[in-house]
Amino acid sequence: MGMTPLPILIMVGLAVLFGLLVMGVTAIIGPKKPTPEKLAPYECGIQEIEAPTRRFPVKYLLTGMLFIAFDIEIVSFYPLAILMHQLKVFGLIELLVFLLVLGIGYVYVWRKGAFSWE
Repeated sequence: MGMTPLPILIMVGLAVLFGLLVMGVTAIIGPKKPTPEKLAPYECGIQEIEAPTRRFPVKYLLTGMLFIAFDIEIVSFYPLAILMHQLKVFGLIELLVFLLVLGIGYVYVWRKGAFSWE
C-alpha cells in the first residue's frame, strides 16, 4: 500500500501560507522610515573610510568552499559504514563509485591550481 502525498502537500501548503503571511504582516505593520544609514551596505560593523584600491583575493573564499564541499562529502561515509554489513557487495560498489567521483573532483580542483597558495 503506497503512501498518499496528501499530508506532505498539506504541510508544504501550510509552510508556504505561513511564509506569505509573515511577509505580508511585516510589510503592512513594519516600520517604513528609510535613512541613509539604513540603506548603506553593512560590512562587518565597520564603516567604509575609502573605496578599496584593488579587489580582495578570491582564494580565501575558494579555499573555504572547497573545505566545506569535501568535508560534507567525507561525512557521508559514516552512514555508509554503519550500513555496510546490510549492503554487502552493493554497498562496496557504491562506496567505490563515490570515491571515484570524489577523487575526480579532487584531481580537477588540484589541476586547476585551487590548492596552490601564492
